[in-house]
Amino acid sequence: MMWSEFAAQRQAAELLHRSLRNDRLSHAYLFSGVRGAGKRKMAKHLAQAVFCLRRDGDSCGECKNCRLIEEGNHLDVHWIEPEKNIIRIKQIEDLQKKFSYRAAESSHKVYIMEEAEKMNQEATNRLLKFLEEPPQGVVAILLTSNIHDLLPTVLSRCQIVSFHAPSPEAIAERLEQEGIKQGLARAAARIANDMDEARTLCQLESFAHLRSLVIQLSEDIMERGTYALVTIHDKLLKQEKDPDKIDLFLDLLLLWFRDLLLFLLGQESQITNNDQMEPIQKQALRISQRRLVDGMGTILVTKNRLTHYANLQLSLEDMVLRLQEG
Repeated sequence: MMWSEFAAQRQAAELLHRSLRNDRLSHAYLFSGVRGAGKRKMAKHLAQAVFCLRRDGDSCGECKNCRLIEEGNHLDVHWIEPEKNIIRIKQIEDLQKKFSYRAAESSHKVYIMEEAEKMNQEATNRLLKFLEEPPQGVVAILLTSNIHDLLPTVLSRCQIVSFHAPSPEAIAERLEQEGIKQGLARAAARIANDMDEARTLCQLESFAHLRSLVIQLSEDIMERGTYALVTIHDKLLKQEKDPDKIDLFLDLLLLWFRDLLLFLLGQESQITNNDQMEPIQKQALRISQRRLVDGMGTILVTKNRLTHYANLQLSLEDMVLRLQEG
């Protein structure tokens, strides 16, 4: 991968690439942005670019150093992650001990701290001393999705690089270029936070099945009979026990109701499942805008209940009945 491929974060990529080319790399960076914006991927790419044997400010992805970093085996690149949701002082002390030795592969050492906002007070204080007097050639890359949880003293010692969430349109276009069917690509892009997450969704065997099940359930709901409850029981609850898959199903159902509403509003160009225009038109003409809006609220309430460990079967049954009542 090259800097030019970070299209969704072009400004951040150009800043880092320019710093490397001009040999003006900061001793500490803070990558700030929503979860899934690609901070971890760019941090790893920056580390690869620092150590790449091609030495042109980019990563070739093929040399010994690039491969070692990709595999997590480079001796001069260290990752710090929360342990039981906390980054503790011992992790910082262990890092300092490692960095007291000479670099094994070059004149640089890089450490990447994920979820930096999860440092406790002791760890933060120890890191501050490290940032105030950084050893020669050391580059720190802190990652956070909650910048306001970090102390101002930490922020003041880092160069902040802001990341924004990639647009669903940009993600879907890239997925389609990779051979993913348009409808699945657009649905995954709307649900996911970034390219990798959307790609992972498309690769799930259950993703296409769950989308088809959503279309069927919506049709059954329109009939106002018992078919919808049977569909939920036989084709979802009996086959899917993974809470993440149930949540994905609800996300897809929410998208489907959104598409029906967009059709009624005459905004067909904004429809996500645009490869399913025939059932969308058929169903949309049998339901009111008010019922769709209320239905979307019902789905969101169900998602929230399940995050608080409500009974799965009862929650889904209640949702279906409420959607049928309109």
